Amino acid sequence: MANAGSKGMLEHIDDPSVSAIAAAPAANVTWVADSTNGATDFQKGVAAGKGLHYLSASDTTDNDMQEFCSNNLIFAGQEGHCYAEALIQLDSVDDVAFNFGFNDTVEEVTSGGGTLPVELSGTTWASTASTFVGFVYDIDATNDELHCFWVDDDVDTTTAIADLRMKGMAPTASKWLYLRIDLQDRGSGNGLHATFLAVDHNGKSVCKEFNTSVDRDCPLCYHFSFENRANTAATNCYLRGCNWGQTIPDM
Repeated sequence: MANAGSKGMLEHIDDPSVSAIAAAPAANVTWVADSTNGATDFQKGVAAGKGLHYLSASDTTDNDMQEFCSNNLIFAGQEGHCYAEALIQLDSVDDVAFNFGFNDTVEEVTSGGGTLPVELSGTTWASTASTFVGFVYDIDATNDELHCFWVDDDVDTTTAIADLRMKGMAPTASKWLYLRIDLQDRGSGNGLHATFLAVDHNGKSVCKEFNTSVDRDCPLCYHFSFENRANTAATNCYLRGCNWGQTIPDM
């Protein structure tokens, strides 16, 4: 299926003008957007220099969380190939953490107790999600840069953090950051192959590839979430280009 081409792919090219958002999974909903306490759920917005987008704002409570995810667990690596991508912009990057990728739970904000699927403090990982594969950025980390990460069946990757680190790649305040993760099936008994691509506003790119331990039959959703970290003012987060694709099974 790796060479299925466009005819063998189901692709969602997101259009905020027609995509439906709700605070909980429901029929005919495209995206689930939820948050803890006084934070503002993601909603449609338009602004100069940003165009049509999704917008959320944190409150001023430490570690409160906002989430934006697909309405269903619509991905499984065993179908061949799937990807998720987004443009992400934060008006402040000094006191935030975020995850982007594939998660095994819709509304981690409630089932995970309002905690990101994965956090990084110093060089120590803390995963709330049972299965997650994607990007992690956490201002509490030793290096304030993007990291690749995965956890499967509550077992974190043992890959050295130096290999997971995307050296020199980090969000810049009020600038777009492009993120994409591709998952590829490697057959029965093998974890999924993951390709992580990040491109900043200057055009600099970093790409890393790993053979992960993530089960090929684990149902996953498109997932983005962020938290403020000891923030005294609300942080605005903007999303665009929330696209995804997956190969059509049994082609």
